[in-house]
Amino acid sequence: MENALRVSHVSKDYPGFSLKDISFELPKGSVMGLIGQNGAGKTTTLKSILGLVSSEGEIEILGSVSGKETLAKKEEIGVVFDEMNFYETLTPEETGKIFNKIYKNWDEKYYQRLLKTFEVPGNKPMKEFSTGMKMKLMIVAAMAHHPKLLILDEATSGVAFGFPS
Repeated sequence: MENALRVSHVSKDYPGFSLKDISFELPKGSVMGLIGQNGAGKTTTLKSILGLVSSEGEIEILGSVSGKETLAKKEEIGVVFDEMNFYETLTPEETGKIFNKIYKNWDEKYYQRLLKTFEVPGNKPMKEFSTGMKMKLMIVAAMAHHPKLLILDEATSGVAFGFPS
């Protein structure tokens, strides 16, 4: 089976912390969770996968080895970290217009539909959002360009989901 992600012997050293020899494969169409206590290296592993920190080892994302063609592959990845990095003075509507210029596959209609589904107000400045509402917006934005790989780091922190009966 073809992999969406392959992590092979990834290691990263920080003062007082070392991530050592992490290896796993994620077949396309699968869901995986990294489970561990705080400080175990889950976020460091994800940041290594995304090239946000340098690490040893080899990472293959959607068929490309990290460092080779990774910019094109980043178009195919949706990411949600535990903190919002959007300009909080903007509204989700304004943020969507910016993302429309950034992502080749941005789907404005899908974005609008997801905002409604997750009950995220499109015209309210994000600085007025609760933590959970900010997380919902980041999930919506991560999905609106139809990523082939979705990476979520603490993405449900502070989020309450209601499901129709």
